[in-house]
Amino acid sequence: MKKFQFLKRSYRIMIWEMAVAEFRLKDQGTFLGFLWTLLHPLIYFIVLHSLFVKWMGNKISNFPLYLIIGIVQWNFFCTATMNAINSIRDHAPLIKSINFPKSVLVLSSVLSVLFSHLLELLILLVFWLIIGKNIGFSAFLLIVILMINVYLVTGVAFILSVIGVYFLDIFRIWGIVTSLGLFLTPIFYTLDMLAPGKRSVILLNPMTHIIIASRSILIEDKIPQVQGLLYVLAVSTVILFSGYYLFKKNEGYFVEKI
Repeated sequence: MKKFQFLKRSYRIMIWEMAVAEFRLKDQGTFLGFLWTLLHPLIYFIVLHSLFVKWMGNKISNFPLYLIIGIVQWNFFCTATMNAINSIRDHAPLIKSINFPKSVLVLSSVLSVLFSHLLELLILLVFWLIIGKNIGFSAFLLIVILMINVYLVTGVAFILSVIGVYFLDIFRIWGIVTSLGLFLTPIFYTLDMLAPGKRSVILLNPMTHIIIASRSILIEDKIPQVQGLLYVLAVSTVILFSGYYLFKKNEGYFVEKI
């Protein structure tokens, strides 16, 4: 239990309070900040939709909904992992003055982005209703998809937070990786459009299965394929435990490195 000190009630409260504070500090406590949270995925949507609607609109049914689902889910992964990179360095004074599990900082950084993601999911549901879709039982399965996504993001966040302590350039490098990942994830295209070899590569990406599952729920109104979600759970478990092990192994060196 000592390795999982952040599970104690006092540290759970600390995670929550720090996440709320970070959420507010990043302009989310202002009206314009709130609007930006809502508009950010919509701006992505408008740009990508205008670029690909003539090409994909006739090939993908409900292309607007198809597109915004991919954008919202991918945006959470990118934003949460980018936010975690400097979660240790940004709290250097706190780390040097107080003894507490440093994993609290990583978890609070993910949670603060999750607050924004919930607003984005709200936009998605409103958009869903606007185009005439009804809320059925399958919509509640989005909660399961959300939990799996958070599970994956947390594992990646632990790894990136450690690398961020030692290498300042990782923020820019990861920004490039996620930009490339936009094209290696079926956000504005379908897997059927790809050659079998390329399709196999795209299916290695856990976010591919999360997005596909979300579309199965919201567009097709059916339960997503279990195999894909089990794959994501397996990969996320390996990433999370490896990331947490790496984090705990290096936690003692954070003070002297920052």
